[in-house]
Amino acid sequence: MMESMRNAAKSWVAKLLIGLLAVSFGVWGIADVFRNGGGTTLAHVGSAEISGQEFSQAFNQYLQNLTRQTGQGITPEEARKLGVDRAVLNDLIQSAAVDNQAMKMKLAVSNALLVREAQQNPAFQGADGKFDAEQFRRLLETNGASEAIYFAEQRRGRLREALVGTADGDVLPPQAQVEAQYLYRNEQRDARYFVVKTADSEVSAATDDEIKAEYEANPAAYTAPEYRSIAVMKVEPADIVAKVELSEADIAAGYDKYKSEYFTPEKRTILQLSFPTLEEAKAAKDKLTGGMDFLALAKERGFAEADVTFADKTKGDFLDPAIADAAFALAEGAVSEPIKGGLATALLKAVKVVPEHQATLDEVKTELTDRLKLDRAREEIQATYDAIEDARAASTKFEDIAAKASIPFQLIAASDAQGKDKEGKDLDMPHKAELLKAAFGSDVGVENDAISLDDGYVWYEVREVVPSAVKPLDNVKADAARQVIANKVRAKSEEKAKALVAKLTAGTPIEDVAKEAGATIAMAQGLKRNESDQVFDPGAVAALFAIPEQGYAYAVEPDGKGAKVMQSQAVLLQAFDPASADSKAIADQMKTQSANDLQSAYLAALQKDAGVTINEALWRQISGTQTQ
Repeated sequence: MMESMRNAAKSWVAKLLIGLLAVSFGVWGIADVFRNGGGTTLAHVGSAEISGQEFSQAFNQYLQNLTRQTGQGITPEEARKLGVDRAVLNDLIQSAAVDNQAMKMKLAVSNALLVREAQQNPAFQGADGKFDAEQFRRLLETNGASEAIYFAEQRRGRLREALVGTADGDVLPPQAQVEAQYLYRNEQRDARYFVVKTADSEVSAATDDEIKAEYEANPAAYTAPEYRSIAVMKVEPADIVAKVELSEADIAAGYDKYKSEYFTPEKRTILQLSFPTLEEAKAAKDKLTGGMDFLALAKERGFAEADVTFADKTKGDFLDPAIADAAFALAEGAVSEPIKGGLATALLKAVKVVPEHQATLDEVKTELTDRLKLDRAREEIQATYDAIEDARAASTKFEDIAAKASIPFQLIAASDAQGKDKEGKDLDMPHKAELLKAAFGSDVGVENDAISLDDGYVWYEVREVVPSAVKPLDNVKADAARQVIANKVRAKSEEKAKALVAKLTAGTPIEDVAKEAGATIAMAQGLKRNESDQVFDPGAVAALFAIPEQGYAYAVEPDGKGAKVMQSQAVLLQAFDPASADSKAIADQMKTQSANDLQSAYLAALQKDAGVTINEALWRQISGTQTQ
């Protein structure tokens, strides 16, 4: 919840702590500041401190965010192997350096400002859009926070925002720099090319030694993903609707409540023919009176049937009140006198009239009963939630809770982060995307908050984690053999293409080289450096733009079963327009990059000035790794 509050308040924390892990690696070398020590303080940054608990919370929060954003689960151990723990610590140190600077400068934020921002935060507003003190307290309590904790965090966030905002680098880049990037991005090239193919039969079969070498060189390709056993129970209105009982009085009251929704207004199909003057309309009416068909008259005036037909319309569908009144006053089959409307004079004919209908209780009773039961079930969801939470607090097993509450329970024996079983088949589970993100961001033994749905909840717990592991060679031998063949085919394609480009460079006409390869020359026009399609993939585009005009290059096809041999033709440079949307977008991107660079430099300077020391003994205990 605290994260959502920050997002609502547009806090700098979401932009700095969560989004800049990659940047943080380059700011300082964490191993250079480790010191032996004891206690619960993990790091000192000037007079600011970072506790071991703060780090653990930030580390776990980052893993959960990563899972939500990517849909890919990552375990704490996998994250540590990737250095995420050090990056998270680095971000905490950056934040602490800002806190230290704020203390040195004796900056403060008024209570009045914090209260006003809380009152304006949508998370704390009721249905009327006004601050709801009870909702504010309830949200804090639900997330284990107090008003003091909330306002302390907001105060610190505002101070950080004020300091870091001084280094936002809001300066437009020089026009010459924008022009250079514009010309680079918008350069266009034409190309003549042909594709030389390679068949599997052109390479030797995979030997046992080659298969073993492929298997050993690429363990990731033959590694089973991490699997998790997940216990799940859920409650939605449809899950408890069978338990809802309604009396005849309840149904009668529901009919009164929703009666207007079972009313169907009168509908008519009207033919409407418009005339520029009243005299022309009267003349046309005389023709109709004399026996002429309305549609024949319309055709005579140059209109098709569809032009004059307004099918199954309610009175409110007609924008002109005079036309609407006249149309709905006609008997079925009758033709009106000329009607002077707000925009035109018209003749109308009522082709079909479907009277209004108020459905009786008997007619809608089945549908209405189902609807009322769902309404009642929605009202009872909260009571079910409270009962389940009480049972969880008493350490009751999911299976027993679900059985007592008569709600669905499912034990997923093994699922990867994409929701597939060990055979690669898609698993059926409630609210799959949300459940997988949450489960792969949790761990065995963790008591998780329920996933909140629009009209219900999903509870989950991770029962077992089976780490990812390399599959035995015997199990993947066929896959490895296919990869060996694919590698050989790719290498053969590249070998062929290199030889052909060498001939072209030596002066052999491209027509002769293509004929020798048994290929047909094709033409591609208007290719751009940062654009690709099914014919010219990114590799082919990069190769084309790496050679001069009239130069030759090749690019192996994505599947490796051939290679594209290319000749660069005309090179077109688009005239620079500083007022164009593209130029403005480039300038904005450069400005943002410059601001990020300046902000990173500022944070590094704050850290250096404050001085950073880290408790090595506590770090080893928390991370389970050795310092470097």
